[in-house]
Amino acid sequence: MSRRIAEKLTLVRPGTLYAGVDMALERNFAMIITERAETLAQFHFPNDRDGYDYFHRRLGTLQERQQAPEVLVGMEPTNYFWKLLAADLEQRQRPYQLVNPYTVKKHREGDQLDRSKDDPRDAFTIADLLRTGKYTETRLLHGHYAELRQSVTLHDRLQRDIRRCKTLIRNTAGQLFPELTTVFQDFTAPTILALFRSCPAAALIRAVSAEQLVQWARSQFQGQRLQATKVRRIYELAATSVGLREGLQSLQMTLRLYVDQWQQLQSQAEEVRAVLTDAFLAVPEAPYWLSLHGLGAVTAATILAEIGDPSYYRQPAQWVKLAGIQPVPNTSGRKAHSQTPMSHKGRSRLRTALFFAVMRLVQVDESFARSYGYYQQREKNPLTKMQALGALMNKLLHVLWALGKRRVFYDPAFAMPA
Repeated sequence: MSRRIAEKLTLVRPGTLYAGVDMALERNFAMIITERAETLAQFHFPNDRDGYDYFHRRLGTLQERQQAPEVLVGMEPTNYFWKLLAADLEQRQRPYQLVNPYTVKKHREGDQLDRSKDDPRDAFTIADLLRTGKYTETRLLHGHYAELRQSVTLHDRLQRDIRRCKTLIRNTAGQLFPELTTVFQDFTAPTILALFRSCPAAALIRAVSAEQLVQWARSQFQGQRLQATKVRRIYELAATSVGLREGLQSLQMTLRLYVDQWQQLQSQAEEVRAVLTDAFLAVPEAPYWLSLHGLGAVTAATILAEIGDPSYYRQPAQWVKLAGIQPVPNTSGRKAHSQTPMSHKGRSRLRTALFFAVMRLVQVDESFARSYGYYQQREKNPLTKMQALGALMNKLLHVLWALGKRRVFYDPAFAMPA
């Protein structure tokens, strides 16, 4: 038994009942077991006030009948359903814990060799994991941290939509004028967007003069300075372009709609970034984290949103594990299957934010730059460039932990390499 599981079990009072809840859209399934894994009850209840009241009445009845000190409720953090029940449990001051869906799946398959899956099996597995202390310590966020998490989630979704829309713009424009890539690398630059709104098809550009094309682009231009030279270069390429000649009206309309969609998404993303920044600046860690030159507000907000309330954690190693950047051994007896790369089992968005943050920090911060070189050049166990960045991701989390916990501003001399 690991030390952490033993610590969790010591916090549970003898005689405690365990309620595993398999969450679903319409009906949840609950199973209550004893500390000896004996099933006491199982029932469905919906995601509404009457359903939650019924769930608590059943728990109260069983707790009184068994003279149990408390009932510990467990569930998987899947979709948004768990947040509804967790909020209700907190209001009623009833304890709850979350179990990892991957852990539930593997334990269920270990108990059911035929890999059968249904609501009762999932609910029992969740309750049994609670009973053996194999649960996470994730909690429902509150206040500014809750706002921060929601804003970061929305911002990330908008960024994915923006990237997808840019791909659609490039693919549609490629059918009308594939040679555009020789003039513009960015298909969302103001000049090429003006061309997309006016006349993006090479077959139609050939029918007008170069000055007419420049005039059309200027009429649709939204920026400081139209790149007329590039527009004229596009006119020259149109003469020999292999772009499509049929279906041009529909393709041009499609392209304009994608451009409008991209601009709308950009406007929405700016609005969300403003809300995200305000939410981040409202948390007590903000001024100390931003004292780290090179760490932007949006990146810092993303890191903190994925971590949540720092007061939930006891040591920075928990942040490292949450990000999935801790080394993971893979050995058996005398055989070592690989080195010890990072686990990649944590929050991917947190890991991504940390990676791009250290990429920036090695360019602008003395301490991170020296550490980056030291990790690659040290005599014992030198690291590759990517391994060194991984080590710096770990270092960044420890620095942020120190800044937030001690309420001090960043000093590059904090963690210079030996």
